[in-house]
Formats: sequence, C-alpha cells, structure tokens
Amino acid sequence: MFATLLQGLDPSRYEVVVACHGEGSMTATYARHAARVTSLDLVHLRPRTVTHLAALMRDARCDLVHTHLWTADVLGGLAARLAGAGAWVSSVAGAYFLPFDVTGARRARRLAMSRFYRSVYRGCDRVIAPSRYVADDLRDRRGIGVPETRIEVIENGVDVDDLERVARRGADGSEARWGGGAPRVAVVANFFPIKGHRYLLEAVPAVLRHFPDARFVLAGDGPTRPDMRRLAGTLGIGDRVVFTGEIPDALELMQASDLVVLPSLSEGLPISLVEAMALGRPVVSTHVGGIPEVAQADVTAMLVPPRDASALSSAIVRMLGDPGLAGRLAGAAREHARSRFSASRMVQRTDALYQELVGV
Repeated sequence: MFATLLQGLDPSRYEVVVACHGEGSMTATYARHAARVTSLDLVHLRPRTVTHLAALMRDARCDLVHTHLWTADVLGGLAARLAGAGAWVSSVAGAYFLPFDVTGARRARRLAMSRFYRSVYRGCDRVIAPSRYVADDLRDRRGIGVPETRIEVIENGVDVDDLERVARRGADGSEARWGGGAPRVAVVANFFPIKGHRYLLEAVPAVLRHFPDARFVLAGDGPTRPDMRRLAGTLGIGDRVVFTGEIPDALELMQASDLVVLPSLSEGLPISLVEAMALGRPVVSTHVGGIPEVAQADVTAMLVPPRDASALSSAIVRMLGDPGLAGRLAGAAREHARSRFSASRMVQRTDALYQELVGV
C-alpha cells in the first residue's frame, strides 16, 4: 500500500525519503520513486534505531512523517518528536494485538498489549484507518483509545492500470505452480494465526471429494507456514496443496485461479481481497473485521463465519460447481472494487490530509 501511495504522489510537490526494514521485495520500487531509501532494523524496538531515524529526519528537513505498522509507529513517532519534525501521521493496517490462537504467557502478553498499544497514537496528529472497523477498534477497544477527532478513514486502493497489465499479459509465469490441477484455488496471505490458513486446510478434504483434481496454491510466508505444511501432510492433502513462500507475482497467481479464498479471523481492509475482486475473480472469504466493507455477501462474494471449515468447504464447492453464480458475483465485484478502492482515490485523499496537516 505504501508503494502504491509513493508512486501516486506528485514528485513536484513531495520529496520522499524512505526508511524501510531490511532489503525486502519492495525496496527497488521505493528506490525508483523516492529521493532516498535507507534500510535498517524496524522490527526490534532499539534506542539506536530512534536516533538513526531522527538523524535522517533532520537531514531531510521533514515537514511530515508517515509511519506504517506498529513497531515503525513506535520508532518513527519517537524519532519524529526527537527530530522536531513537522506533522506525524500513522497508517494502522488492522486491529493489532488481538489474542487469536495463542495461549499461556503469549496470550497474557497480547491481552496486555491490546489494552495499551494505542497509547502511541495519542501522540499522532492523525491516524489513518483503512476501514470503519479499524477506526472503531482504535476508538472503542477496552483500554487506552484514540480520540475520534484524530482518526481518518482512507480505504486502501489498487492500481487499476497495473491490474489491466496483468489481465493483458495473462498468467503464464504462474502456470508451473498449478501443476496441471483444476479447478484452481488461490490464497494470498502471509502465514500468521489470524489469517486462518488452518481452517482452509481443514476444508480441503471435503472440497476434494467433489473436485478430486483441485489444486490449492497458498502464497505468502510467515511463522506458521511450517506448521501448516505439516498439517497438510497430516490431513493427507500434501499433494494437492502448494506452499510458494513469498512471491513477486501474486496478481498473476490470482488472475490464473478459478477462485480466491481468504479465511481470515480478522482483517482491517485486506488488499489481496480488493485485488482479487478488481481482477474479476470469484471470491470466498470470512465475514469478519473490515471484509464486509469490501465485499457484500451474495452480491460481490460469498462470506462465511470464521473458524468454520465446514461452511468454508461448502462455499468453495458451491462457487466451483456453479459457474453462473461465480461469474455474476465476480462481475459485480470487479466493478465495485475498481470504483470504490482505486489507487487514485486513496492517493487523493491522503494528499489532501498531508496538505491540511502541513498548512499548504
């Protein structure tokens, strides 16, 4: 989402200096559109990172600092105040520190953080939420809340031109991942408990009873990926499920699929869901978080309760077995996603917020 914003900002009005974690897959994109890119550790909360960031901000004479994700919010927010930078804006991706699928000391820690993590945003000039669900969570969850006056809802947006290039180019680059299986079901989500991969895998055996040659490709990486590979083996579906790890062509993967599934337990506003809809792919997802703000049940997607493998398998089977239904939902989804969640709309609204905060 930051890369999309960066590409959309007017370079005659903004000089953007980027500090990002490590050397990830997006670093080259940042470098093409930013005046400077610095890679450093933005995962661990270390004082020296704050002083390093503050020095970068002073050197760049920042009028505005925009942070993304919680550790960057903490480090970048402290650095912005230390450097005497101008306005500070944070983009919050979802409802952070929900205690899903954790037990013992980890659950106790998450519950504590759930109460207190939002205190950092009380120092923000504005907090951007990608959905009304996230805005309400920031304001209302038990513990320290963020005042409504500091929250701005700006929905995530997708680059329609990029989607058109994918559609014209086709999906040849992702063909090998499917291994000749059909129908094709894609999941694009990093591997964390909150993404609900477990329930998708538990739904697969029931789907295979109706579609024995179906192929499931799960794109993304994260700490639960090894556990999910083991679960696939235990369920006897290891030969029908592909774990790709992080990939650069998730759009092409979804374009080549017959169905895109997102089995999350919570979401702020999932960009992979918006992309799938904008590509005109049929979608099955869960009715949680900000998802109903993106997809309307039985109009643009099929939505099921979270943690319900039976409901998930039934929805997948119905969509794969009824091309007419899948086509109607996908067509409506394409028009809705492209009009409501365009990159240009997101950039325009963010630009207006920037201009308001810096007084231009």
